[in-house]
Amino acid sequence: MSSLLQDLIAEILIRLPVKSVVRFLCVSKEWYALITSSYFIKTHLKFSIETNRDRTLILNEEDFAPASHYISAVQFSSKYNRFGKTVEIYQPLLNWVISDYCDGLVCLHKGHEKQEVAIWNPLVRKYRRFPFEPIEEPSGLSDVRFSHLAFGHDPRNDDYKVLRVIEFYMEDMIGMEFEVKVCSMRSPSWKKIDEQWPNMVICCWKSVALNGDVYWLVADRVGQHRKSLLAFDLATEKFRLYGTPVPLENYLSTFLDVLGGLLCCIVHDYMYCDVYLMKKYGVESSWTQIFKIEKNVLCRNFEYFRTLMFSTNGKKVLLEEHPECGHTSLIWYDIEKKRCYRVKNRSFPYVFKVATCIGSLLLLDGDNVIDPTQTKNKRKRKRN
Repeated sequence: MSSLLQDLIAEILIRLPVKSVVRFLCVSKEWYALITSSYFIKTHLKFSIETNRDRTLILNEEDFAPASHYISAVQFSSKYNRFGKTVEIYQPLLNWVISDYCDGLVCLHKGHEKQEVAIWNPLVRKYRRFPFEPIEEPSGLSDVRFSHLAFGHDPRNDDYKVLRVIEFYMEDMIGMEFEVKVCSMRSPSWKKIDEQWPNMVICCWKSVALNGDVYWLVADRVGQHRKSLLAFDLATEKFRLYGTPVPLENYLSTFLDVLGGLLCCIVHDYMYCDVYLMKKYGVESSWTQIFKIEKNVLCRNFEYFRTLMFSTNGKKVLLEEHPECGHTSLIWYDIEKKRCYRVKNRSFPYVFKVATCIGSLLLLDGDNVIDPTQTKNKRKRKRN
């Protein structure tokens, strides 16, 4: 009877949002052990993904905004396709920037060269810092270098990993070398990847992680004409090239994203923006155009847009629009009617980038997990 009751309690708790579940940690030792168990956390996350529950948009203000420990977050109601009023969430690491996000976890970094990295769960308000990793510059190279961070889940080893890619340029600014290192939640020490980076250059600032792979848009190192998708398998630590949905050489710009759990490729032309999805994972022939947007439907002078998520019925897609000048907008695009509806919310920041978070209990407990509230309480006790 006791076992049956415990199973029933678990079934009820799994269906509750993160904020409610966290409140029940102090009920008893048995409830604490249940909620912090890896099985419960995985099952709760799976249910959140399937039901789109606890969907939260983290609105990260741009770098030129005044430094603040607080960032804006807005809850999304999948039932009504509406956004609530933004609330301030305490970000424990001041002047750290959001790099990427996965399964309710947000990857933060500090500094242009991204030598300091942390993983943060904004809903449970806890984080974990990775060890400082300096950049070892090869000899014979110039001071010019670019750092790229990617963050994703390795389903084979059930591990969350951060990938850091450094581009080192030669003094002639033509030749270059790459350094790739990985650090994970299970193995919190940086390791250099032995697999050699292909003879390609990164031509899109944003990478995406999906199904255990990290993707970049790359081009041939010589001339940078032919463009491809470069995938890095987080489990095998091997690279692989994929074809793009269309030849990209004659287009203005291209961006990668994840939409509806599928790899998304956004192609910008002078008059249109085409959005493609890879319907079958890893199958190049499965690229399918799901919609085309005329640029005059959006802001006249927008720089680019991102795809964030589908509406509940799948007939609309939420876009994050960045004009060349002016404030950032969230737009619902009706795929069938080919019309845009701007999300009106006066509580949104003026200029921001969005990180979409799902309800997750990851980092609720464990080694090296930092709870800012406990840190504050310890400081108060020392003062007293």
